[in-house]
Amino acid sequence: MIPPAPSARRRRLWPIIASTACALVLVGYWIQRRARATGALASAAGFNVLVITLDTTRADHLGVYGRAEAVTPAIDALAASGIRFDDAVTCVPITLPAHASLFTGLYPPRHGVRNNGDSVLRAEHETLAEVLRAAGYATAAFPSAIVLDSRYALNQGFEVYDDGYAMDTDSDAFGGKLERSAREVTDAAMAWLATRDERPFLLWVHYYDPHYPYSPPPEFAPTFRHRPYDGEIAYTDTQVARLLADLDRSGLRERTIIVLVGDHGQGRGDHGENRHGCLIYDSVMRVPLILSCPGLFEPGVVAGRVVSIVDVFPTLLETLGIGWARDIDGRSLLDERHDPDRAVYMESLLPLRNHGWAPLFGLRRHDEKFILAPTPEFYDLRTDPAERVNLHATASERASELERRLRDVLGGRPTIESLLGTPDGIDPTLEAQLSALGYGGDVDPSDRNLGVLDPKDVIQVSQLVEESRMLQSRSRGPDRRRMLDEALAKVQGALRTSPQDREALQQLARVQIARQDYGAAERALHTFLDIKPSADVYVILAQVLIATKRLDQADTVLLAAERLEPNHGGVSTVRGDGLLARGRFDEAIAAYRQALEVDPHRSSRSASLKLQRAQAAKAAAERR
Repeated sequence: MIPPAPSARRRRLWPIIASTACALVLVGYWIQRRARATGALASAAGFNVLVITLDTTRADHLGVYGRAEAVTPAIDALAASGIRFDDAVTCVPITLPAHASLFTGLYPPRHGVRNNGDSVLRAEHETLAEVLRAAGYATAAFPSAIVLDSRYALNQGFEVYDDGYAMDTDSDAFGGKLERSAREVTDAAMAWLATRDERPFLLWVHYYDPHYPYSPPPEFAPTFRHRPYDGEIAYTDTQVARLLADLDRSGLRERTIIVLVGDHGQGRGDHGENRHGCLIYDSVMRVPLILSCPGLFEPGVVAGRVVSIVDVFPTLLETLGIGWARDIDGRSLLDERHDPDRAVYMESLLPLRNHGWAPLFGLRRHDEKFILAPTPEFYDLRTDPAERVNLHATASERASELERRLRDVLGGRPTIESLLGTPDGIDPTLEAQLSALGYGGDVDPSDRNLGVLDPKDVIQVSQLVEESRMLQSRSRGPDRRRMLDEALAKVQGALRTSPQDREALQQLARVQIARQDYGAAERALHTFLDIKPSADVYVILAQVLIATKRLDQADTVLLAAERLEPNHGGVSTVRGDGLLARGRFDEAIAAYRQALEVDPHRSSRSASLKLQRAQAAKAAAERR
C-alpha cells in the first residue's frame, strides 16, 4: 500500500490534533480551577506562611461556624476569603501535644509528646519550621503560654522563639498561671514583621486568651458579662484583625498563606467536663480550621469531609512545592478525593497521667466515632452529633471494625506502665537515698489500680479539684480558715472517688501547706511520688521539709528534682530558701540569681522577691 502524501496525512490528522488540543485546554482549565478552589498554583513557591493557633477555641463559638451571637468579624471574613473546613478535629485535647502534631504532621504516639509539662519533642522529629528554614525561610514564633515554653522543644527550626511571659500577680513560682495577652503577642509579632529581612517567612502566632479562667479586657466585660468565654474569643478576634491589617498595610497579604486553627476546644459543661483534656468528645476535639490566601484560593469554599490538624504540615509544604524526608500521618487538605472511609486518630493520656484513670483512644470518621475506654463507645454523628447515645452494643459490627483499625494504629493495646511515661534522670544512688527517706519508690501500676476508672464516670472529680483551687486562691482575711477548710473538704471528696489522682494529691498538699498542716501535706506528696516522680512535686516537698527544719533532706529532694528537670527555676529558688535558713546569705543570693537566669518565666516573681529579702537580710546581719 502506498502511503498518502504528507499533506493528505496532515488533513487526516488535523481533526484528531484539534480535538486533543481542545481536551487539553479543558483539562488545563479544570486543573487550574481545582487549584484555585481547593489547591495551590505552582506560583506558590516562595510565598510566606502565617500560622495562627487559637487555644481552647470551640469551632461552634465562632460566627462563621454557626454561633449567631458570636462577635468574630475578622475570623469570619478570613473564612469567607478562603477555605473553611467544617469538620476539622484535633488529635489530642491538650495544648503541647496538639501543637507538636500540628507542626510535625504526626499523631502523638509517633512524636511522643502526650501531655503538657511532662514531654519534650525529640530532635529526630522534623518540624515545619525546620523544613522551611532549610529552604531559606525566616522563621519566628510567638507563643503566649508557659505550656509552649522552649524547654519542650517546639522551638526546633525557629530562628526567633519569643516565649517571654508575664507572671500573673496571683500566681506562684510553681504551677502558677503564666501567659501574655493577645495584644502583647500581636505587638511582638508585628514588631518582628517590621524588622525582618527580605526572605520569605514562616510566622506562628499563638493566642491563649480563651483558656480558663475567662477574664476578657474591661472594654469587653459589659457586653460579655454572662458569657465571658465568648468575650475572650471576641477580644482575640480583634487581635487577629490587627495582625491581618498589618499584612495588608505592608502589601504582604497577597503572597501569604494563612492557616488559622484551634488546638482543641472546651467542654463548657458538655458531658460534665467544664474544661478539656479528660474526655475526647467533639466539644473538645472539633476545632476551627481556615486556609486563606487571596492569590491562591477561591473564596467562600466550605469543605465538609473530616480532616485533622496533622494535615496542616503536608498541605503547606505541598503548596509551597517543598518536599520532606519522612513518612507522616497527615495528608494534604487540598486533596479533593473523597474518602468516606478515612478515620482520624485521637487520644488523651491526661486522664491517666494526671488522675490515674484510664487513657482514652479513638477513631473518628466524618459521621462515626469509636472511643476505646473501659466502657467502649460508638456514636453515629449524623443522628447524634452531641454524642449522647452510645451505640456500641447495637452497632457492634461498625464499632468492631473501627476498634480493629484503632488497635492497628496503636500496635495493640499499650500497657499502663508504658503510657505513664516515667521520666529518666534519677540515678540508682539518688533513688536509694530517696527511698530511705520514703519518697518515690517503684510501684507496680496494678497495685494502685491505675488506669481502671473510666473518665466519663468520674469527670466530676476534676470539678471538685478545681473548686478546691478556687477556694484556696480566694482564702484571705477573716474568712481564710473557713475557705481553706472548704477547699480541703472538696479535694478530700475528690480523692474518695479517685484515690490515685495526682492533681488531687498535689492540690491536697497545697491546701494542707496553706493550713500549715505539714505532716498531711508530706503524706499527700509521698503518695504522689510513689505513682510517678515529678520535679514540681519534689520542689513542693522540699518547701515542706524546709518549713519543718529538715534542711538536709530538702537538699536530697531538690537534687532529685534537678535530675528530672535541670533548668527548673523552682529548684534554685527553694535551694536558696534552704541556704538562707542556714544563714548562708551569699550562696542564697547566688541561688536566687541562678533561678532568674535559667528559668525567668516561672521564677521571676518568686525569685526576685526572695532575692531582695536575702540581700536585706545580709545587710541587716552585717550591721549587727
